[in-house]
Amino acid sequence: MDKANQLLIRGMVCDRCISVIKQGLEDLGHVVQRISLGRVVFDKNLSKQDKNKISKFLADAGFELITDRQHKIVSQVKKVIDDVFNQNIQYDAQVRFSGLLADTLHMNYDAISQAFSETEGLSLERYIITKRLEKVKELLVYTEFTLTEIAYITGFNSIHHLSRQFKELTGLTPSHFKSLRNEKKNLIKKIVAEL
Repeated sequence: MDKANQLLIRGMVCDRCISVIKQGLEDLGHVVQRISLGRVVFDKNLSKQDKNKISKFLADAGFELITDRQHKIVSQVKKVIDDVFNQNIQYDAQVRFSGLLADTLHMNYDAISQAFSETEGLSLERYIITKRLEKVKELLVYTEFTLTEIAYITGFNSIHHLSRQFKELTGLTPSHFKSLRNEKKNLIKKIVAEL
């Protein structure tokens, strides 16, 4: 992970972040070979001067170059979690993240969890639940899955558990987001009918 042609970046949370950082790095004259949440791979090794310029650009854009071990662990944890929920890796929804992270990072889960909490200011468990619920929202709005299927896909033990967590974190019920899906369908039908 300490290759001279890649950097880890804190604060990347969405595709827009990826786009902003990629464009900024290209504006600085760098060729980005690959970019994903929290990680950029360049076509060549970076000098210390390159890293300093990139660090300044990232700070100005609201991001942070990750340099210490704890931050690298957090970045790796976020990548694994994002890969799971974006289905970039094969994952059985009933497998526990504690085992997956420990196996992937080759570390004790308690050490991973502690590093995450100290660096991010929230527990790893809360972060995972938040990411799960983001996936639930996406599935409710953009798919035809039932709430039972969504609970299984996202690793919740039951609809009741999913609904309780959803309400606790968002203040809304899953059915609210399901209604967004229906509104979206109706809007599309209306637009198509007007064409």
